[in-house]
Amino acid sequence: MSAVAKAAALICGLVVFAVPVEAESAAQARLVHCGADTCLRLAGHRPDATTAVSVGGRELAVEGGRDWRATVPLATARTWPLARGYALRVTLADAAAGTERIQSVPLPPGSLGSHVELASLVVSGR
Repeated sequence: MSAVAKAAALICGLVVFAVPVEAESAAQARLVHCGADTCLRLAGHRPDATTAVSVGGRELAVEGGRDWRATVPLATARTWPLARGYALRVTLADAAAGTERIQSVPLPPGSLGSHVELASLVVSGR
């Protein structure tokens, strides 16, 4: 195997190992039951346990250390501003370092949509 081929194989190997690490650190959102209600659970990874997690300028009460999670009622989550592509913008702010990182977190389909009850539905064929 030539030196160029070995170098290319090494670079490809490093990229393969680097991609899952970034994918794992992205925050996620899912619907969960909280008592009789439904809640939105956000979970992710932050560089330090003291890093503040917020959505729409409101700091979340999170559980955990570097691996965090926050559970909020849907009524609260529905007041948050949505980003493009039906996602939330989660801000990780490290006051000690003076840094801030924003993650776009895709939401489960229909999770923050309004609930509309139909009195009737008419379907016609052409």
